[in-house]
Amino acid sequence: MSQSDFAMDPKMTIGSVALRVRDFDSAIKFYTEDLGLRVVRQHGNISELAPTKFSQTLIVLKNDPEANIPPRNSAGLYHYAILLPNRLELAKAYLALGNSGLAFDGYADQLVSEALYLTDSEGNGIEIYADRPRSEWRVDDDGKPQMGTYPLDIDSLLLEVKERPVDELKAIDERAAIGHVHLKVTEIRRSTDFYHYRLGSDLMNYWENAAFLSAGGYHHHVGINTWESSLGLSFEDGGAGLEYFTIRVPDTKVAAELSSRLGGTAEDQTIFHDPDGIKIMIKTD
Repeated sequence: MSQSDFAMDPKMTIGSVALRVRDFDSAIKFYTEDLGLRVVRQHGNISELAPTKFSQTLIVLKNDPEANIPPRNSAGLYHYAILLPNRLELAKAYLALGNSGLAFDGYADQLVSEALYLTDSEGNGIEIYADRPRSEWRVDDDGKPQMGTYPLDIDSLLLEVKERPVDELKAIDERAAIGHVHLKVTEIRRSTDFYHYRLGSDLMNYWENAAFLSAGGYHHHVGINTWESSLGLSFEDGGAGLEYFTIRVPDTKVAAELSSRLGGTAEDQTIFHDPDGIKIMIKTD
């Protein structure tokens, strides 16, 4: 697959992830009491959550008790991933979440990062991870980082806390950000073409039924797969689960160029759709 003639700005990042929830009280309880986030803004049926009022918004919850539950084989969210600043904060998250009584879905060493997996009260997948330093990433002949899924060395992770005792354990550090989103799509090649050629993201890894794309040499900002959704149903707008995810670009010039490529108008905040109908909001920093 050749390189796109349009390259995404290397400073692009993933911004907040919006979720439509059926049981708002349970969702708020999960995100504030279990994950330790705070409601920093509220307007109508929408609440924005962040580690502190000075931190960037990570999650936007939209209250909709009547939302349909999409079929398992439909396009949508596989998981969103909260990036912590370092391995120590990941160790603290592991202990804090365990102390809260939450059950982990799994753990992984992905070579470029180490990760914890869990599910929120609505069934949305969450990855909490810390990157290894880029100098430690293994790269292929094209200079792209190698990724994989291996067992996480929990004992080694916990040495971070034992060697540097901390006064407070919290799941999500105030410097946390959304590092990437991983989506369920119905046709891997079609979606790869969209995120690579239309959005200009670099194709970092392409497997038979999954692909990973990014900007600025990162291992991935967007992951896509057809593990549950091959030739399945399109994204259900208004269904429970993912409402949209955000791509942040550094200025209005980049936003305008993306908007033009995707058929929109030059605005600071614009919503587009990928081939499965998944909503993408573009914002400027």
